Order: sequence, then C-alpha cells, then structure tokens
Amino acid sequence: MRAATHTDVDRLLLRVLASDGRAKLATLAAAAGLSTSAVQARVRRLEEVGAIRGYRAEIAPEVFGPTVEALVEVVPAPEHADEVGRILEDEPGVAACWAVTGEASHVALVRVAGVQELEELLSSLRASLQSHTRSSLVLRTLVDRRTAWPAEPVLEGR
Repeated sequence: MRAATHTDVDRLLLRVLASDGRAKLATLAAAAGLSTSAVQARVRRLEEVGAIRGYRAEIAPEVFGPTVEALVEVVPAPEHADEVGRILEDEPGVAACWAVTGEASHVALVRVAGVQELEELLSSLRASLQSHTRSSLVLRTLVDRRTAWPAEPVLEGR
C-alpha cells in the first residue's frame, strides 16, 4: 500500500465497507454526511492507494463439503527460511500464513478435505522445507474478526 494520509471520514468509510462490502454509495454517503459523488471519489482514491484491496464474498467453508482446519506452526531449516512464503503460497490447502515470533517462524491456517489430506500436506511441507511442524486441529471458531475494525470512530472534523 502506498503511503497515504487517511482522514476520520476515510476510516469511517473503510469500517462500513469492512462490515458490508456491498454497501451502496448512498449508505456510505449518509454515514459520512457527504454527497454520493464525494463518497464515490473517496472510495476510488482508497482503492487506488491500496487501502481497499478488493471486494469478495465470504463463503462458509462447509458449503464445499466437510473440511478439516488446522493451525500449523512451521520451523524450517535455516537454509530454507526464505522459501516458506513462496512454498506455502503455492499450496492450495493453505488459506493464510503469517510470519511470527517464537520457535516457529511461520503459522499457517490450513483447510483441507480430511485428515489424510492434512497428513499429505504436512509431509510435503516437511520434505520441501526440511522442517518440522506442529499442528492443532480447529474444533470450532469462536471469534473471527480478521476483517473487523475497532469500535466506532470519533469524527473530529472532516
């Protein structure tokens, strides 16, 4: 994302869009107290500077059949540490990956059809990265605010 200064109004628009990516310009304009053309220009600018990366549907994974989710800690051999992101990105079962502190250098959220597919994915990772992994199966999701924003902003001037 290019460096940009975002106003309180920009952050308000981003919060509304984060909770409803299909929000109409009229809804955004009413929330921000601006005209629809002013909101349209702001949203276009937010897209251009990379503050808005895209719009997508949030699909429940179970729609595609039973799935196993796991959090996988990856500790690669030192000579393969720079390859982790590329290798995990190429793996279709990896839904997300983070570089982290601690013993593991990376944690991945893995979504596969079953335990056998998880075992195959882990074996592949261990072989390609000469790594060891530690996995925790996700039993259920209690909180998921990955796209949520903090509490309502205080508007201090537009």
